[in-house]
Amino acid sequence: MRPWIHAVGLLSLLCAAAGAAASDAGQTCHLPGQRDALRCLRIDVPRDAGGSETLSLHVAVVPAVRAQAEPDPLFVLAGGPGQAGSDIVFLLDTAFAKVRATRDIVFIDQRGTGRSGRLDCADDPDALARSDAELQAAALACLQGLGNRVLPYTTAAAAEDLDRARSALGYARINLWGGSYGSRLAQVYAQAHPDHVRSLILDGVVDADLLLGANGPEFQAALDALLDRCANDADCRRAFPALREQLDALLQRLDTTHLTATLPHPRSGEPLTAPLSRQRLLQTLRFLLYSTESSARLPYLIARADAGDWRPLLALQASSIDLSAAPPASALLLALTCREDWPRLTDALRAGEAGTRVFGATALTALDSLCGTLALPPTTLPPLQNLEMPALLLSGALDPVTPPARAERARARLPQAQHVVAAHAGHIVSGQGCSPAVLRRFLDAPTQTVDAACLAEIALPAFQTSAAGAAP
Repeated sequence: MRPWIHAVGLLSLLCAAAGAAASDAGQTCHLPGQRDALRCLRIDVPRDAGGSETLSLHVAVVPAVRAQAEPDPLFVLAGGPGQAGSDIVFLLDTAFAKVRATRDIVFIDQRGTGRSGRLDCADDPDALARSDAELQAAALACLQGLGNRVLPYTTAAAAEDLDRARSALGYARINLWGGSYGSRLAQVYAQAHPDHVRSLILDGVVDADLLLGANGPEFQAALDALLDRCANDADCRRAFPALREQLDALLQRLDTTHLTATLPHPRSGEPLTAPLSRQRLLQTLRFLLYSTESSARLPYLIARADAGDWRPLLALQASSIDLSAAPPASALLLALTCREDWPRLTDALRAGEAGTRVFGATALTALDSLCGTLALPPTTLPPLQNLEMPALLLSGALDPVTPPARAERARARLPQAQHVVAAHAGHIVSGQGCSPAVLRRFLDAPTQTVDAACLAEIALPAFQTSAAGAAP
């Protein structure tokens, strides 16, 4: 689940809770995506239940602009799993532009991410040139090398870290914004510490039944909807009259022929030969479907690849290894998935994956090989009970991984929740259109029905129909 400040004064730190300590009073810092200074500090938390070792969490606090701030801040929980709060501070200028006027905003790097001991595999600058088998072997070797060191990195442990940070910062109650996987962490925290939660904002809602790595039916539905929109759009239909057939032919060719393509290395500029495979194409399709802006490029990219020009698609794959990118901590993502999600796969879910027309069981087969070989001890998420605090659920109707149906399932355990759907949005709505104002309205009065009608004004981007872009 991929897709990701203006500081005024110094926040006073109160006494830390038992087992948590602020290791310093904070200092001015600059994080990617923000030209203004923030206030950063480190909070030490127990590494595991034994408590003999500690982890140092990185926390960035953005004090409210107004002098008379509300006492309950907004804590921001990033997605992934593996994304850090410090990776998404750019949301201050979009999603949280209205909220920061009256509330402190706190970004925490979850244990194993960002500046909180990032649990990652070594960067391979030549990843594009590796085969699927080589990439799988490298991921396995990385996790095997970490061994039992990954065991303390769980969602439940991250929730306890969050409460220790809350206490160390001196907040009695907090509001939580969780995006994608962050919405899972927010629900786990709210169940463990309900008295400390004023309200929840869950965007791209992960319900209790969603398993990372078993999202084929949702991706298939999103792809089918995209192909239908192209067929019903005059410019797209004119440019790509046989798009479904082209995609099917492309996949068949990848299944039966060993294909490669050459492009300039994204860092050195030297020629690089990249192997092509069904798995890589499907990974790129998944990635592009997350946002309406990138998915509007898909028909053009499919048509170019079918014509033998793979360079546009490969350029998108190359962007994922660019030095400026901040991808999720890969070892944390894989370890959490293998321990918390993969053990819960059922025969029915596997059949659903295998039955999808385009995506099939490709991703699940790779996950089975990795997790089965690692044999990490499974860890069980606490069963979610009803959460009584007010909640705002946000969904994009075109979301390929957490569509509105997921939020509706989660809503069954959130009796005070209201659910709003942006018809023309993909994964994560908060930064789009009038969403920043909607977040502020909800936080100002979380028990009242929020006016979110303005989300209907979010427009779909035009389809790319040529190398020059959309049709004029």
